[in-house]
Amino acid sequence: MERTDGKTKSFKDLVVWQKAHAFVLNVFQQVSHFPEENQSFVGNILCESATAIATNIVGGYRKKDRDEKLMFLATAQDALEECRYYIILSSDLGLMDSYQADELENAIGEVSYLLNSYAKSIQKRKEEDSRNENQY
Repeated sequence: MERTDGKTKSFKDLVVWQKAHAFVLNVFQQVSHFPEENQSFVGNILCESATAIATNIVGGYRKKDRDEKLMFLATAQDALEECRYYIILSSDLGLMDSYQADELENAIGEVSYLLNSYAKSIQKRKEEDSRNENQY
């Protein structure tokens, strides 16, 4: 992807989206190994929550209003925490082994860190803009 003036041209340029997307693919891969009766319940909910992380990053990407953008990122973080629970549940139900659960937990930890960093940078720019507006 081409960049202009240090800004991203697409949500695909965001490292947080790239990591979230890789996490989604990993979740779908893990769920494909669940027994069929569990794929349609726990597996579907886990996939849905994982997908919501990435789709909310995408949803907020083009928003001009920073509060609206931050709302999408907060929703992505909520979905991320739901995923944490469904990973624990899947492991406790024996649908994935501890290695697979740890792998997903490590990946989700990285996405969470990047998501929080991204939200903090947007919040910081929002506060800077507010200070600049109040100077005039």
